[in-house]
Amino acid sequence: MILAALLLPVAIVAIVLAIQRLRLPAFLALMIVVVGYGWAANMTWQSIGKAFGLGFVSALEQTGLLVVAGSLAGTLLLARPLGAAGAVAMGAIGGLGGSAAGALALLQPAGRAVVLVLAILTVQALVVPSPLAVAAMSVLKADLGTMLWIGGPIAAIVLMVLWVRSSRADPSKTLSAWRWLAVLLPLALLIAQSIAQMPTEPLGKGGAREFYTGISKPLILAVLAIALAVLLSRRWQPEALASTSWAPLLLTVGAAGGFARVLDETGMAELLAEHALDPRLGLLAPFLAAAIVKTMQGNSLSAVLTASGMIQPMLPALGLDTATGHALAAAAVGAGSIAVVHLNDPLFWIAADMAKLTPARALGLVTVGSAAISIAILVMLMALRLAMR
Repeated sequence: MILAALLLPVAIVAIVLAIQRLRLPAFLALMIVVVGYGWAANMTWQSIGKAFGLGFVSALEQTGLLVVAGSLAGTLLLARPLGAAGAVAMGAIGGLGGSAAGALALLQPAGRAVVLVLAILTVQALVVPSPLAVAAMSVLKADLGTMLWIGGPIAAIVLMVLWVRSSRADPSKTLSAWRWLAVLLPLALLIAQSIAQMPTEPLGKGGAREFYTGISKPLILAVLAIALAVLLSRRWQPEALASTSWAPLLLTVGAAGGFARVLDETGMAELLAEHALDPRLGLLAPFLAAAIVKTMQGNSLSAVLTASGMIQPMLPALGLDTATGHALAAAAVGAGSIAVVHLNDPLFWIAADMAKLTPARALGLVTVGSAAISIAILVMLMALRLAMR
């Protein structure tokens, strides 16, 4: 297990070198390095192939269709990058529903990939009804009102900082507001799905819940986004619909999902996260547990569920066995699930493709940016806890 963890940085460097020095396509570099990683980590050939295949298919199902939809919507609508305020607002909307990678895939026409990624991750980690915030709140038995009171202002501060920093560049012209319906309506359905799946079932039970979850499946969202883009473009563009410019990114998203599944198969994430369960660490314990799982597996929801399950019995020992303590622990888990986005996460590759970044440059912007935001949120949570004593 420890060997598998030590090999991860080696695998990351190997992928970057294969792409930038040997000029291999990203999906091919991922495939080759995954095989070498699995062999070096003492996995069987069968387990490597099976894990990679399952991760590949899952990533294509959950994110791949939205990659195609976002790419075609951008092509059909001739999108230009949003200004700073628009990008932060779109990121905040995207963070409320579904996965971060799926939201970013739909928002490809918006440009400003790094700002969008960081805004999506922030809202997804802290603000209900995001599935991540709801999951942490449910497992740790945090109060909804307290979660909103803690997570909302902190998310607002981070978004404001993102807006100030990104507004230094001159904002570009963008699409007419009505054309954004092609991505805003699918995002609205993702948010409706998130609300419908909350434990309190505010949108109804049984058939009503199944309706909202059904219309928010990637296939439905992709068809809806493409159909709206065709209608809103006001002209038939068969050559644009026949474009396959999204194909390399689609394969890379699948390969990243396969890489994440192989890493998950080693079991190293849970083993390392257990070492962070020290009662003396306070809020740092839930943060580290989630950050370790996210970094090793590349899946934020898995990180939240795993870390929350580990931390829940420890809340009294951590000094967090109050209504406010439960909410602070849930927010700390959310902050940990932000760090860090790297090569085993489809989100990383979508952002790199949108911004035309090399893997090394994307590591410097997306990966370091996600780490910086998660640490900043943790510091604010710790300061809030001290202020409330």
